[in-house]
Amino acid sequence: MNWRHFRAFVWLRWRLFVNQLRRGGAVNAVVQALLAVGALAFAASLSVVFFFVGLFAMRDASPAVVMYVWDGLAAVFLITWTVGILAELQRSDPLSLDKFLHLPVSPTGIFLINYLSSLASLTLILFLPPMLALSFGLAFAKGPALLLLLPLVGAFILMVTAVTYQFQGWLASLMANKRRRQTVIGLVTIGFILICQSPALISLFTGEERQAQQERVRETAEENQLIAAVHSGQISQSEYQEREEEFNRKVMARRDEAQRQALQQWEPTHRLVNLCLPPGWLPLGAMTSAEGNAPAALLAMLGMAGLGAVSLWRAHRTTVRLYTGWFNSGKRRIVVVAAPVKQGKPPTAGMLEWRLPWLSEQASAVALGGLRSLTRAPEAKMMLLSPILLVIIFGGMFLAHSFEPPAMVRPLMAFGGMSMIILTMAQLVGNQFGFDRGGFRVFVLSAAPRREVLLGKNVATAPLALGLSAVILVILQATFPMRLDYFLAALPQALSMYLLFCLLANCLSIYAPTSLRSGSFKPASPKGIALLLHFAFLFLFPWALVPALLPLGVEFTLEKLGWLTGLPICLVLSVLECAAVFYVYWLVLTWQGRALQAREQKILALVTPKAE
Repeated sequence: MNWRHFRAFVWLRWRLFVNQLRRGGAVNAVVQALLAVGALAFAASLSVVFFFVGLFAMRDASPAVVMYVWDGLAAVFLITWTVGILAELQRSDPLSLDKFLHLPVSPTGIFLINYLSSLASLTLILFLPPMLALSFGLAFAKGPALLLLLPLVGAFILMVTAVTYQFQGWLASLMANKRRRQTVIGLVTIGFILICQSPALISLFTGEERQAQQERVRETAEENQLIAAVHSGQISQSEYQEREEEFNRKVMARRDEAQRQALQQWEPTHRLVNLCLPPGWLPLGAMTSAEGNAPAALLAMLGMAGLGAVSLWRAHRTTVRLYTGWFNSGKRRIVVVAAPVKQGKPPTAGMLEWRLPWLSEQASAVALGGLRSLTRAPEAKMMLLSPILLVIIFGGMFLAHSFEPPAMVRPLMAFGGMSMIILTMAQLVGNQFGFDRGGFRVFVLSAAPRREVLLGKNVATAPLALGLSAVILVILQATFPMRLDYFLAALPQALSMYLLFCLLANCLSIYAPTSLRSGSFKPASPKGIALLLHFAFLFLFPWALVPALLPLGVEFTLEKLGWLTGLPICLVLSVLECAAVFYVYWLVLTWQGRALQAREQKILALVTPKAE
């Protein structure tokens, strides 16, 4: 590879980054600089904490404990890194190779620049310095043999980034065929969910959590016996204090012994798992370094570095094939088949030709078109997997802990479940015009009142938000039954919550639209002010839903005071509040329509792809 070509690629990548900042404006550059400084400051403070943890807290730790610590750190890093990868499954290279194929340059330089650019991620900024700091802390505490952790961490980062870079290139080759795109995205996301939940599922089926809970119940029963004995006068206060101290010592000794036995029991299993899985070679190398077995640590380092090198070589090969048309160069034979003439019943109207009741023709058309777009877009299907993930996580937690909430808490659980479902829609409803991309021109050129456009947009996502909320309510009612009036009150409460959410999300869509890359919800060119408004939305979201809790709070207060008991006050107030929220939504929607009309040209310039 020519060194001058490589320097030219580095300069070109830097100019592209600078031009992107300039297009965003001075405010955007300042905000991104502040966010970068904040991330670096947080990483620096976390590094100091990890250094002292390795220097003092792990000075006398056994090699097995060192392995467990690095196991946890590597697992958290892998989960965070994978979440970032899922945000953009298909790799998008800053320097597109097809623009350089006609030049006498080596594609290897372009490939390396693109790979190095992919390393500039928030995950690496937050994790790499603390991992290195922990390595230095262990080296100062346990001796220079632990300095082998530094090349181990480097080889681990190389392996993870290279494998994921190869994986993204492979997905890009699969997604060259657009018919397979949705299937690939769905399978990859479901696989990631199952992998992340495998520890919880294993713990659930092995019964470890149930045994721990039974032990806690037994300890609580013994403590209650002591309290009952002192209240009944069987023992004196001083004798109670002595027994309580002895009981606490026994409990702590029993827990320490159980923890020690668990560590001894799981140590061979952890070693075997780390030996079989390449991400576990870093914890295994840390343990062997602490044991003084330097050859084993060097072997783990060479294994991870070798995997990273092989993955980079295969990623380079896949990239060149993708840009040279190797994956879609096959000739397809086009066969024209005459459509058969159907006899009998006339064709029925398609979904886009329906007319929704109680809506104008314009709002009905926008709602049906938006719903059809959501059911076809792969990124929307990925978003719908988030509620499934939440049900798996929290459902597994409840089943594992044998949780039995009080009757007054169950309506709050329903409110929390519906809030989480609606929050998963924030990325879509809060940037609904960015999701339209170039299709936003249809609304700009149409004569439909902008109020009807917003109404149709909100109605399009209502079946998803309210339908999933109803599913959560049914699951909670079947698992933890609540009073019938509370269950019925949750239905108008869900509608009130959704309308309040739409009022807030409509303002975010109007004043902070962002352009999205094709096939994902990742911003193409994020602006500083828009990012700040989206972060502010996350803080305002809980406060926007607080009014939906007022009927439940009123009934709880009246029952606590003993004034009105046994009456469906929450149900009646929820219905009245839903009508009031709908009236407010109807009034505010007119003002939001005027704001949309005043800003639609700016929104069009922001959300429309530049290539179109």
